[in-house]
Amino acid sequence: MRQAETGKNLMSISKEHAFKNVVYAALNKGVTLACAGLTTMVVARNLTARDYGVVGFATIIIEFLLQFADMGLLRAAIRRPSIQARSLETAFTLKALLSFSVFGLALSVAPLSRHFLDHPATANVIRILSINFLVTTIGFGSRVVLTREMNYRALMVPSAVAAVAQAAAVIVLILRGWSYWAVVIGDVVSNLTAAVVLQLMRGFPGRFYFDWSDAREYLNFGLPLFGSGVVIFVITNLDNFLVSVFMGSVQLGYYALAFTWSNFICILLSETVNNVLLPALARIQDDASALRRWYLKTIDLTAFVSVIANTTLMVNAHWFLVTFLGQGSEKWLPAQSALQILCIYGVLRAVTAPLSPCLMARGQTKPLWNANLLIAAIEMVLLLAAVRSGRVELVASAMVISFPCGTWGLMPFLRRELSVELSDIGAQIWPVIPAMVVASIFTSLLPASLGGTMLTLLLRGLFTASVAALTHGLCTRFRCFHETRGMIWQNVERMRA
Repeated sequence: MRQAETGKNLMSISKEHAFKNVVYAALNKGVTLACAGLTTMVVARNLTARDYGVVGFATIIIEFLLQFADMGLLRAAIRRPSIQARSLETAFTLKALLSFSVFGLALSVAPLSRHFLDHPATANVIRILSINFLVTTIGFGSRVVLTREMNYRALMVPSAVAAVAQAAAVIVLILRGWSYWAVVIGDVVSNLTAAVVLQLMRGFPGRFYFDWSDAREYLNFGLPLFGSGVVIFVITNLDNFLVSVFMGSVQLGYYALAFTWSNFICILLSETVNNVLLPALARIQDDASALRRWYLKTIDLTAFVSVIANTTLMVNAHWFLVTFLGQGSEKWLPAQSALQILCIYGVLRAVTAPLSPCLMARGQTKPLWNANLLIAAIEMVLLLAAVRSGRVELVASAMVISFPCGTWGLMPFLRRELSVELSDIGAQIWPVIPAMVVASIFTSLLPASLGGTMLTLLLRGLFTASVAALTHGLCTRFRCFHETRGMIWQNVERMRA
């Protein structure tokens, strides 16, 4: 392990370098999307809504406890202006202590799960998934080093290999009759594969060392971030939890499937934005004008990508559920209304994704905490009313209404730190509305029979996506296309030189 810092504290970043990192991250997410799409199709065709629900519920518990196994350590280590070997070993030691503690906690709370979900296997599913707490410790140090170096070409490999391994494990086990256990085992296989490949890509000795000064610095930055993470988790999972408690595992299965697909692109975008922007913006954290430019540009790009993907899914939800997931059957149609409503929620989440890395780059985690508390409070009130109706589409509507409130809570920070007004944000995202409306109208003119096969469903989706992209481009004078084309040509010219 090198004693010196793994990367220089540069005061500026180039668009070309950031663009390359986005390309690598996008390729990685593309592989993940393809594998997840194939896996989910096989799972949906072979599992019942009740079995899908038990995996969804267990995942909620594990992901909640996962917040306690990190405490913001990864992002705290990435953000530091410089990091020595001993400091990184301190972070690794803290990570190991937290992971083993949370692993024991998960085993302890597993038996209590039977009080919240009407499925006999819930406790055992939680026990198996808790292995992930131990597994993620393995690649912690390697991930910190590679991310600080902004070496996304290397970081792409573990994620891509893990996605392929997970897809292979799940599909093989599903076809051999393992039912929901295939999904559980596939998740553990994915995390173990990623950790091992990370270690192979950049070996980290994993020595235990503890320095109170470094530990305090990590925790001072990480704890507010951890608090925000817990609140964000509650915001994005409270609906699933309340559906499971008040409506049962079958309705949870429908809702979980709708939520997973409507937020799939949003989550991929958020992960890409956070992974690429945080180390990049940390280098220019004292340059407010540069942060402002990057923030507004990223909003524009995420809005463009998310509106194309989610509009395509929203408009073609019926054929997607019947042809792609149902293999011609209507067993997933009860999820249609929730899926369409949550597609709007997915766009809102994608547009707000760039806020988090900007806040963390400036070391301002408290405003994020306050904004998320506001969302959680509004969401709690709306969800408690919605779940008592027994209709998952009303639960989805509650999510759409409550989420935009977070932007209002963060406006004081944006004005003070980045000189960004609500009108600046509106100027970037207003084309989303005409893109969704026009694509929906034009797609509704297509024959109702178009979409009954995988090929015609693909053609239908491509038509919707093209209309949405063209409408957005006309509204923005194709600025996303011009920006991307310019960066591509600059990189081509550099390669030729």
